[in-house]
Amino acid sequence: MLDVLEWSVTAAALAWALTLSWACAAMARSRRVMQEEIDRWQAEAMRARRMVAQLRQEAIVWSRGRQDGREDLIAMMPLLVAAQQGHAEAAVTNDASC
Repeated sequence: MLDVLEWSVTAAALAWALTLSWACAAMARSRRVMQEEIDRWQAEAMRARRMVAQLRQEAIVWSRGRQDGREDLIAMMPLLVAAQQGHAEAAVTNDASC
């Protein structure tokens, strides 16, 4: 009877040790997979932050360029109108001479 009890305790201890070992290995694998996911998403976030910074800079540059272009067009408008009127007057003069 004592042998059965000793073997039962030994079997239970062995089963507990194997289960604990398997659980530790499974937890280590899970932690590794989770860390890989965390690293991947952190890298993705960094790429997204760089892209946002680049787009923000491009928007600022585009806005400045648009404003400069608008100011240039406003400054050139009198010259464009004068040139258009000059072409119209030249066309009228050419038509009258025919």
